[in-house]
Amino acid sequence: MQQEEAKRLIMKEMTKCFLETHASQVPVENYPLCLDYYLKGALDLIVREAIEGSLLITVECRTLDILERLWGDYCSGHLNAQAEERLLTDDIKKRFDVESVKLETTILEKDYLACRLFLMDISGESAICSFMCWSA
Repeated sequence: MQQEEAKRLIMKEMTKCFLETHASQVPVENYPLCLDYYLKGALDLIVREAIEGSLLITVECRTLDILERLWGDYCSGHLNAQAEERLLTDDIKKRFDVESVKLETTILEKDYLACRLFLMDISGESAICSFMCWSA
């Protein structure tokens, strides 16, 4: 049971870090290491909401191309790898004496398809999509 409690505390800290990390608060040299940077910079997403617990992130996909890049990263496991790498900060590693944490990232296919249909049918509007990370 101690291991489960430790995982819960680590996930809580990673979530807190994500929620409190904004470009203006991070030294410029460290910002490329943040999940926020990856989502906004590499995937061109707009982060609309992030909720504590299991980290639920709601993003806005402005184009079908952006949605397809997000889905491709998700399906390949790259999005999950980026979340694992960028959410587990050096500070959290030191405080909890861990080198890595296994996360599971989920985007439901029905949500992806709904966003895809919306973006295909209506030009000029964005679609809101959600994905979730949690410790395994």
